[in-house]
Order: sequence, then structure tokens, then C-alpha cells
Amino acid sequence: MFIPAASLSAHTTEDQCREMLGQLNSPEAVGALAAKMGIEFTELSHEHATGAVPVTGNTQPMGLFHGGGHVVLAESLASMHSFLISGGKNVVGVDLNATHLRAARDGTVTGRAEVLHQGRTIVSHEVKMTDAAGRLLSIVRITNMILKTEPK
Repeated sequence: MFIPAASLSAHTTEDQCREMLGQLNSPEAVGALAAKMGIEFTELSHEHATGAVPVTGNTQPMGLFHGGGHVVLAESLASMHSFLISGGKNVVGVDLNATHLRAARDGTVTGRAEVLHQGRTIVSHEVKMTDAAGRLLSIVRITNMILKTEPK
């Protein structure tokens, strides 16, 4: 199980963010589904987390990037970001809404999860997915609840 070396805060340095990013992309941190899909965390700060996933291998029968792939990328980014800004406490998703706007057939889908609200027990993110040309593919809003317990 992944336990962060430090909490992600407004005072976290760029070097600390880079170190956390390396930890996030390790096999023990990424999780089985994200590993199967090829999700990679690419950027991290107190305000956001960014990651990417290849379209190849993650398509539905008509050859389009699977709508569930958008949701998995969004939840991976927002939930891990919530976990890090909570200081490593358990988080659980309590609400998720996805709007698909454009299809992707190839290349990479990039997601950027930005904090909309951070409270003591609730963190809400908006995750925008784009293609290599920067076109908006989908928007996912996800809310996580921070539990009082720490991972075991």
C-alpha cells in the first residue's frame, strides 16, 4: 500500500512534488486497474493533479476511448489527490458525474483534476479530459469524503 512521505500542502516544494510523483507511478501506488489501463501521473501540486492514459487498449467495441476510461482516469486523479492533501487519510468517493463531449480514437487522453472545494471532510474536484490537440473530451466532477481513519 502507498503511504505518502509527506502531506501535499500549499507549502510543498517542487522537489517534494516530483518525489511524490515518482512514488505515485510506482506499482504499489497506482492500483491494479490503473496499471492495466496504463495511467501515468504527470504533474502534481496542492491545487491539481494531472495524468494521462493511452487510447490504445482502452477502447469500446466501436474503437473509441471507453467512457468508463474517462471515469477511471478522473477518479484515479481526484481520489489520489484527495488522499495526498488529506495527509494520507482514507478517502471514499461519494458522488461522480461525467459528461462526454468528444470521442478519441487514438493517441493519449490527459486529465487534469482541479480542486473546487477542500473542507475538513469533503473534497470536490473538476477533472477535464483533453486529447493531444487540447480539445475537450469530457468533464467529470467527483466528490470524495475524507475519513477519520488512516490506511492500514
